[in-house]
Amino acid sequence: MSRFAVEDVVSQYRRSFHMLYEEIERFSAENWMKGPSYFQRPVIQVWHLLDCLDFYFTDKPDVEYIWGHYFGGGYWELPEEKYPTQAQLLAYACELEARVVKEFAALSDEDLLKPYARGDDATTWLGHYIYAVRHTMHHHGQMAVLLAEQGIEGGSWY
Repeated sequence: MSRFAVEDVVSQYRRSFHMLYEEIERFSAENWMKGPSYFQRPVIQVWHLLDCLDFYFTDKPDVEYIWGHYFGGGYWELPEEKYPTQAQLLAYACELEARVVKEFAALSDEDLLKPYARGDDATTWLGHYIYAVRHTMHHHGQMAVLLAEQGIEGGSWY
C-alpha cells in the first residue's frame, strides 16, 4: 500500500499546526482578549478553530459532538474569566496535532479516495481533510490580520 499522498497531507497539517503555534505565541497576554468585535478576538478565533478540528478529527464519529466540551463550554456560553489562556489553547492544539497524525498513520493513499458522507460537502476523505486544513488556514489568516491591527508582525509561514 502506498502512503506517499498520506505523508504529503500529514506534512501540510504539521506545517499548519506549526504556523498556528507561532501565531498564538505572538500575541501578548494583554492583546489575547482584544479585537474589533466579539468573534474577531485571538482567543475566540483559536478556540473556534481548535473546537472545529476536534470535531473534524473526532475519534467517536457515531456520538454527537459536544461543541465546547474541552473547556466545559463554548466561548458563546462561558464568561470571559473562564476563557482559556494561550498556554491552555496551545496544549489543546498539541493534543489535536497528535490525534491528526495518529489518524493519518492508519491510512493508505487508497483510503484518501474512499467516500466521505458526514457533511462539509466533501465526497472523499481527501476532500474532508482538505476542507479541515482550509478552515484552519482561514482562521490563521484572521489571526494574522488581528496581529497586524495590533502592530505586530503576523502571517507565519512554514
